[in-house]
Amino acid sequence: MRAMVLAAGLGTRLRPLTLERPKPGIPYDMRPLACVALDSLAELGIREVVLNTHHLGEMLPPLLDRHHPGMRLRYVHEPSLLGTGGGIRNAREWLDGSEPILILNSDIVFSPDLRGALELHRSLDAMATMVLRPDPDAARFGAIDIDGDGRVRRLLGEPHRSGDFRTFMFTGVHVLSPRALDDLPEEGCIVRHAYRRWVDDDATVVAGFVDESSWQDLGTLERYLEAHVELTKVASRIHESATIQPDATLAACVVGEGARVGPHRLERCVIWPDAVVEEDLRDAIVTPRTIVRL
Repeated sequence: MRAMVLAAGLGTRLRPLTLERPKPGIPYDMRPLACVALDSLAELGIREVVLNTHHLGEMLPPLLDRHHPGMRLRYVHEPSLLGTGGGIRNAREWLDGSEPILILNSDIVFSPDLRGALELHRSLDAMATMVLRPDPDAARFGAIDIDGDGRVRRLLGEPHRSGDFRTFMFTGVHVLSPRALDDLPEEGCIVRHAYRRWVDDDATVVAGFVDESSWQDLGTLERYLEAHVELTKVASRIHESATIQPDATLAACVVGEGARVGPHRLERCVIWPDAVVEEDLRDAIVTPRTIVRL
């Protein structure tokens, strides 16, 4: 099996962090964020993964390759953004085959049950399978309705079918059949331009696999900081190569590789690799080039 990790986003809500690194490469728990998705694929035994790139795309290979030496990571650069559907279609040279294709977002913290999703996908002979999650705001932000057999019957409220449906939200993880590649747009969103047609067509099966595992979107500066604070419930996390002065005090902080912290008090902070801290800080993200105070 092969897989794709979508990594071409601009990360505009995370600026100024994404002025220094592409969003999939920003640090999360000592490693680049995209490593969360790659870990899930590695656990399934997948060794061939393609990533599409755009903004600061040249930075991703040196950031990611050293953390996954057992995987063959291929990078397909998009000079102009093609969207999720167009990005997958553009990488079809590396995805075509006889096995289902796994597609994961690179900017979420989520360890999906990929085996379960694949089992449902195969049992329904689906064109595609969406991995879904419960969310009380699903109806407001993007409802996906499934029937008792696990088939998606309504997408964002349409078509107007009646039935005993359950409502969920999409996690950004897909299983695609090889034949789905022919039906993707050359440019644009896979949901609006492909899933929309598939769900509307009674003859096409789209499955919905419900996964209640923890799911976090780190798409804003506030969520990025809080996700790291959640990692420090027992103690601050400090990379073994970081230098912390003896008089420093750290509470609920994550300190990355090669960072240096002077004799200061830090509380609820994320210190990036190679960053230097020279003052007291609370609710802050420190990169080699800037300090973001929240």
